[in-house]
Amino acid sequence: MVAMSEFAHPERLAGLRARMATPETHEGKTVVEAVDALIVSHLDNVRYLTGFTGSNGLVLLTAESAFFFTDGRYALQAAREVPGFERIILPPGSSLIEAAGKKVITLGGLSLVGFEGARLTYNAYRTLELALDPDAALCCPISRSGDVEHLRERKDATEIAKIRAACALADACFEYLLTRIRPGVTERSLAWDLEVFFRTHGAQRLSFDPIVGSGPNSALIHGRASDRVLGSSGGPEFVLCDFGCELDGYCSDITRTVVVGGEPTERMRQIYETTLSTQLAALAVIQPGAKGKEVDALARGMLKEAGFGEMPHGLGHGLGRLVHDLPLPTFSPMATVTLREGMVVTVEPGIYVEGLGGVRIEDDVLVTPTGCERLTHATKELIVLGN
Repeated sequence: MVAMSEFAHPERLAGLRARMATPETHEGKTVVEAVDALIVSHLDNVRYLTGFTGSNGLVLLTAESAFFFTDGRYALQAAREVPGFERIILPPGSSLIEAAGKKVITLGGLSLVGFEGARLTYNAYRTLELALDPDAALCCPISRSGDVEHLRERKDATEIAKIRAACALADACFEYLLTRIRPGVTERSLAWDLEVFFRTHGAQRLSFDPIVGSGPNSALIHGRASDRVLGSSGGPEFVLCDFGCELDGYCSDITRTVVVGGEPTERMRQIYETTLSTQLAALAVIQPGAKGKEVDALARGMLKEAGFGEMPHGLGHGLGRLVHDLPLPTFSPMATVTLREGMVVTVEPGIYVEGLGGVRIEDDVLVTPTGCERLTHATKELIVLGN
């Protein structure tokens, strides 16, 4: 057995082995048995366990051994990025899941083998089933969905540090955007400005296609940047920017809304101030033990009470290796999440008025032992540009 210290993330492997050895129960009854081995095929989960950044990899984990499967394109990359694991390099085009099943048989003594049932296609499952030779009753495949995902919900110190860095870069990008937002520029040019900023300051990529909406377009919740010219309405208008970056494998996600083209109307100020007060109220109740559904209901109720009707999206989501990371859904009427220390989530209430525009204010926050800590620090004061 390889010493755990040789792995990039030994604590994650230890946590996964503990879950593998624990049956899943419901109302005192075992619904999923403990397993002797687990095949992790979902690439995001593989990356979490190994640090591998390629596009084809699989992990087979037992109580004593850890195997990493990939193809020949990634032989050198795996040697650099996947220390500790026994690396098995296959010819291009090989089935990793089939190779893992055959490895299980070779190892012997593994009667119950878990796989990521919610992540595996039927064809892949059949390939695994045949590789395990069920007719000979050598071992039985068991769906163990959610084992790695449960670990991924709480971020460790390394992950939090990387998310902090991605958030700091998003804050800096907003400061840069404030020098670029003015009447006469297009939404599309602002989107390009922020992409160039991220790329030239170390980001691997954007977390998602940025949302830049001005005037009536700012009411489009997931609108994309268009050729609309800021200030073309001839009066004050909102400019909503929702963006983030991936830095060292982890994401940020921030939304800020400003005004261009003149002093905002009283109606615009009411929309902005209601959105901000709703966000601050939600942040104040985030802590370990809080129910995601209840935090969402608080914000939703405040917006309704202020006369803005139903918020057309959830209050927020998990954030990490993915921009919509675990837990999902986090804050919504259907959420079943109970917040735990170490979770990183977004909080992003919004008000959208057709024909006028919209306001959304979003921060990334870390759930701490006693509450939450904002990881994004860009100002939330109502800013008026281009007077």
